[in-house]
Amino acid sequence: MAQFNGKYKLDPDTSENLDEFMKALGVKEEFRKIGNSAVPEVTIETADGKHFKLTTATTQTTVVVEFNLGEELELTTPDGRKTKNVYTLDGTTLKHVETPADGNGPTATYNRTLNAAGDIEMVITTGAVTSTRLYKRL
Repeated sequence: MAQFNGKYKLDPDTSENLDEFMKALGVKEEFRKIGNSAVPEVTIETADGKHFKLTTATTQTTVVVEFNLGEELELTTPDGRKTKNVYTLDGTTLKHVETPADGNGPTATYNRTLNAAGDIEMVITTGAVTSTRLYKRL
């Protein structure tokens, strides 16, 4: 929905348990260090509420993902893992489920929920490990 349109920046003081989450996914230490220190700026764009463009920019890299809700797409993560991904919208929560393309390894769920202030509360989970992060609307 159009309410997601905008730019958001991670409040680094709100990031909890990210390293444990990345470990559980099998992310190598060198990439975990980068992920733990990054303060991403995220831009979410949609004109029709069905097709989205999600741009994540850090000082290291910029990743652009375009997707249609409910349609599977294959992506390669910054650490080189090939994944199958499906995005859906449930009210004010943009849900993203990421599974290994080869079927071997853990599945991750990324829930981005718009709160009353218009910021995004992100809860990411794999197995029993959960990480939370807050992205403030710019």
